[in-house]
Amino acid sequence: MNFLKSLLICSCLFGGSVMATSNSNDKIIAGVPHSNISAKFVEVYGHRGDRSYSPENSIPAYNTGLSVGVDWVDMDIGITQDGVIVVYHDSWINPDFTSLSGKFFAKSKQEFFKGMMPDESKQITPYLIHNMTFKDLQKYDIGTLNPNSPYAQFFPNQVALPNTRIPSLQEVINFVDKKTNKKVMYQIEVKNDPTKPEWTVSKQEFAKKLYDELKKNNLVNRVEIQAFDWGVLYELQKLNKNIKTSYLVGYDDIPRMKESDVNIAGLWSGGKLLKNYNNSLPYMVKSLGGSCYEPEDVMLTKEDLDEAHRLGLKVVVWTWPEHSGTTFDPKLIIKLISWGIDGIITDDPGRLNSMLAARGYRVPANYN
Repeated sequence: MNFLKSLLICSCLFGGSVMATSNSNDKIIAGVPHSNISAKFVEVYGHRGDRSYSPENSIPAYNTGLSVGVDWVDMDIGITQDGVIVVYHDSWINPDFTSLSGKFFAKSKQEFFKGMMPDESKQITPYLIHNMTFKDLQKYDIGTLNPNSPYAQFFPNQVALPNTRIPSLQEVINFVDKKTNKKVMYQIEVKNDPTKPEWTVSKQEFAKKLYDELKKNNLVNRVEIQAFDWGVLYELQKLNKNIKTSYLVGYDDIPRMKESDVNIAGLWSGGKLLKNYNNSLPYMVKSLGGSCYEPEDVMLTKEDLDEAHRLGLKVVVWTWPEHSGTTFDPKLIIKLISWGIDGIITDDPGRLNSMLAARGYRVPANYN
């Protein structure tokens, strides 16, 4: 009797049957919004694994994220000199969280940038991922935050794990698929910069190498590919129209996209201009072949969310701590949930899961 009562209580708390709350892949389809689905749920994306508690974009971070429960593992990728796709956020070695032989080569990313002036291209060359082999990268340690960096202040609870190495995309796929029996989806962000094309491979090569990796691992239907440089997404869509592409936009992108100089306005959108799409980001994303509209959380309006849903776009938001001042804004998240957001990319999936459960939403399965 007590056991049955416990099951009933669990069912009431989570808004459905016990089985329904434990199955993280019930109705989740890459690139598909929830606007035509009656069940209430929000997809949980573990940002760079779970960087609130483990070193970002590392195997330990994906282990943490999967242990607390996520629908999607999120990661950033670059390509080494010898053609290996690696999981790392920046196109160059970031001293905020990357050390060599126990030493950080700068106090912070900001300090390093200051020191790069005026000839930044020459000074950054030795630190570019594109100029190193995968073996070279394995000398670096991403397991400990640089205590002098502003970045570290956002993650006071991150556990230091010295001797954590930069993984290849294939290593992450192997780990996640084995741990979850291929039940968790992938969000992969291509990291390139159209203002610095020499820092990475070309858009075409980025798209081709990534597409080959997706095909090899049978991931085309279990992945959403995102980028701030939309040109990369166009190249992927040419290779396979079934790949679900996610168009990233930050709050500071809008002024640039409205510049009178078309070379500036269209720089990150592959020459496409917002003014030619009714000044509507959702309409622009849909017209360009996107499946997901992914604005920074603080810039999303209810009107844009509703328009995106009318157009059949999935809407997923993300947080920029350096802008918003926090890695997790509960008031904003409550508002977004009430609006009917499709997914949230978060540095703290465990906390998000708790908020969803308290409101009767399903939560992702966890894998220990």
